[in-house]
Amino acid sequence: MAMLSIDELNRASPDEFAAALAPLFEGAPAFVRRLADAGPFETEEHLFDVARAVAREMPEEEQVALLNAHPRIGADPSAMSPLSGAEQGGSGSAADPAWVNEELQALNEAYEGRFGFRFVVFVAGRPRAEIIPILERSLHADRDEELRRGLDDVVLIAHERMDRVRGPRPLREELREAIALEVSRFMVGEIDRDGLVRATHRLIEEGVESPALLALGLANQTMEPDIAAPVARLMGEIGLGGWDAAQAGQLLALHAAASILGEVSRPIDGARRIASVSSNPQFRDLVARWEAEPERRDALDAEIRRAAAELFGPADDDTTA
Repeated sequence: MAMLSIDELNRASPDEFAAALAPLFEGAPAFVRRLADAGPFETEEHLFDVARAVAREMPEEEQVALLNAHPRIGADPSAMSPLSGAEQGGSGSAADPAWVNEELQALNEAYEGRFGFRFVVFVAGRPRAEIIPILERSLHADRDEELRRGLDDVVLIAHERMDRVRGPRPLREELREAIALEVSRFMVGEIDRDGLVRATHRLIEEGVESPALLALGLANQTMEPDIAAPVARLMGEIGLGGWDAAQAGQLLALHAAASILGEVSRPIDGARRIASVSSNPQFRDLVARWEAEPERRDALDAEIRRAAAELFGPADDDTTA
């Protein structure tokens, strides 16, 4: 299924809006209609903030219907919607011991008998056996608190589903550049395999959403003998398929030249890096002269800055005839 963008949802008719979001909430037509009426939405986060408020404020009869639209935890995945089946089928199902499903069935019945609505929880990939103590604790909760918790989890589930259906968000340009720089450093030998994997961990911790980046970050744990394939997949994901060492060196050279011009690094340090990563003959000569002629270093620094500017190419001519 394709997921409409926020702008498309805002432009959609009530019927189109309901059809787009119903799978995220297991149907629940009354709730989805209320949510459609609550738009427009500024962002995806705003949509789900509003969804949470609508769910909490609508009549209890509709709240119970929203909860009961979800299947029981531990039900047969083949009888569920595709999204619920993927969530619960991926967290146990046939692989679970028989006692797990029996315990869940008994707890679900006790919960529904006590509260009058279905137990819903954001599974988030947890094995079914780990849901048992959560369900047991919920049986001792206050009914109103449990109703609010279940409704909040319905919204969490829907948000996660939207993310999964839509796939990872396009990376911002600065994040694509950060990935390209780290991979390029690996390609030219500035960092080794472990250094590249550590760099992926840092990017993931900074919030970069990328399945290929995650796969590369797990390469050491999965004992990948050769990381060429995950590296190629990552570069393809950011639009740089076929990236090679020559292109890597050129990118790093441009980055070093920018550091010189922005006075982030000393001219000679940037020149050494350019000479190292790209074998640029001009910068190799400038580095050699800087080392051999200490009395001319100020003048050579100026030459390095000019060469760095030339590396970016001539400025565009904005004049018109």
